[in-house]
Formats: sequence, structure tokens, C-alpha cells
Amino acid sequence: MRSSPWLFEEFPELEGKVPWTPLGDFPTPVQKLDKLSSREGICEVWVKRDDRSSELYGGNKVRKLEFTLADAAARGKRYVLTYGGIGSNHALATTIHSRRLGLKAILILFPQPVTRHVQENLLLDAHFGAELILAKNSLEAALKTLWQIVTKRSVYVLPLGGSTALGALGFVDAMLELRRQIDAGEVPEPRKIFLALGTGGTMAGLLVGAKLAGLDSQVVGVRVTSSRIGNERKVANLANRVVRLLKRHSESIPDLRFSPSDVSVVHGFYGPGYGVPTPECVEAAKIVREAEGIRLDLTYTAKAFAALLSEARSGAEGPLLFWNTFNSVDLSALAERQDPRSLPKEFQAFFEGEPSF
Repeated sequence: MRSSPWLFEEFPELEGKVPWTPLGDFPTPVQKLDKLSSREGICEVWVKRDDRSSELYGGNKVRKLEFTLADAAARGKRYVLTYGGIGSNHALATTIHSRRLGLKAILILFPQPVTRHVQENLLLDAHFGAELILAKNSLEAALKTLWQIVTKRSVYVLPLGGSTALGALGFVDAMLELRRQIDAGEVPEPRKIFLALGTGGTMAGLLVGAKLAGLDSQVVGVRVTSSRIGNERKVANLANRVVRLLKRHSESIPDLRFSPSDVSVVHGFYGPGYGVPTPECVEAAKIVREAEGIRLDLTYTAKAFAALLSEARSGAEGPLLFWNTFNSVDLSALAERQDPRSLPKEFQAFFEGEPSF
């Protein structure tokens, strides 16, 4: 586990001004998907294995949490309250990594289509000690948030997806990491980088990081949430907030400005709704698993990889890089030991009948 992020090495004046704590195992490896490219007859494809960002629970959220949970701890908070669908990877990552710092997670969760993965994450939330609260809509979530803040007082509120300017620094740092791997000859500079676009923190950080790292790679977000949540304007606005945060603490940060036209988003792979598997994403997940042994989820990463696969099959030039934001640590045995009847009553309904996938 590293003692400081690449961001502090590049801009030393940030250390001591920007909160950070080590949680992940970085750098994550880069891997060439030779078998997949050969099987599909497509260009050179690589993957950035952020699914291996922690031996406890990986995925893209670990990079964000190194900054946001450090901030919560520095402020003397006891609770971290955040949001997501009932199968949220962000909610589970927050629960697991908050616990390492002596913080308790409070999760306000929204209904979503029930899959086996959704059920497993709910059981794991409970296993790792999260307080689970169901909200049917944004107004109910706001009221329940207010109640938690008033009754518990020492609450750090982390927005949906952990997508704050501070959290996005994790992916500014990630792009500096990729630059080092390119310089070391571990991976060629990608022509395009594909990732799932949810709440935008990962993409905003990568956009800023690409500029600071001097990379020409085009960052492509594949929208996997409603267009109200994931869109070009929101990503550009968050990227600009990231730049302002950095410039507040370092005079070495160049003047950068992002507009919606600087943000490349693919909208055609979302499907009929959040968390609803599509034929394209089911196929993409199957192909990657069979060819390379890499597991993707049907809500985020499989939809993003389906977009990369579509572009590659159309004859696109490589190299293309897929940023795997899923978690590859298998916690299914822990989930199986958690009785659904131990969950709050309103969550037990999500275990009635067979899941869709």
C-alpha cells in the first residue's frame, strides 16, 4: 500500500492541504485482451484492472474514498451517510472501507430491478454493519437524511456515487498513474478510454487527469444512469469544480476549463432503465468472461464494454482501453451466511421470488 498518491508527488504543495488516506492497492494492473481481440477479430484492446483496487473490496470507488473518507475522519465524524440503488456498489464500498477507519455507514437506498448481484450486495451491506434505510423517491431521501443529521449530529454526507470534486481527485490521480504505466512501456497510450458513466465523478477526474498528464486519449463515458444524472453538462461542471479545488491549493495547476462539448458521452447503451440488463450488455459480459475470465456487472461495466465492443466491431482503430470500475473480490460466501430475514422488513420484499438475472 503506497504512502502517498501520485497527485502529491506531481504537485507536492497539495500534501497536508488535501485530505487523503491509503485504502487501495495501487497501481492497478493493465492487461492486454489478446484472446478477446483474436476471437472477435477486432483491434488491440486493453483493460485497466481497477476491479483489483483492494483485496477487501475493489472497483472505482476505492480511489474516491481515499479522499472523501479521509475528509470525514479529519472532521471528526462518526457516520458516513450515502445513497444508491439497493444493489449499489458505491454503497457497499463505502460501508466496507468506512469500517476500516472506525466510521459507520448509513445507506439510503432506492428500489431498482432485482438481480442476484443486487440481492448479494444488500446482504453484504448488512453483513458489514451498515444501517439500511429505504427511500422511494428523492423527497423521501431528503427528509430521511435530515432526520439522520438531526438525531445523530456527527454525520458526513457523501452524495450519490461519491461524486464530489474531492472524490474525483481519485481519478485525477488515476490518470497520472496510467501515464506512468505508459512511460514504463506497460501499455501503449490508448486512442480512446471507455468507462461507465454514472454520477460522473470518475469521468470528470479522468478528464482533468488526462490534461495534467499530457495524454491525448479521448475519454468516453457510456451512460448507465438516467440522462438527468449522467450527462455532458454535469461532467463538465464537476471537472471545473475539480480544477478549482486543485488551484485553490496549488499555483502549479494550469488554467483548465471544460465545456459540455469537451465531454464525450455514448447514450445508446442505457436500455429501458437503470439496472435493467440489455441483450448487448449480457452478450458483452459473457464474451469477456469466456475469453479473459473477467467478470462484469450488468448495471454498469457490461453496458460500457458493450459500447467499446460495438465500436471495435465497426472497424475502429486501437488501442482502446476499458477502465474496469467493477469489483472482482468474491464475497458471495459472506452473503450466503446472511439471512435475508435479518434485514429491515422493507428490504425483505426484494428477496421474494426469483431475481431476473
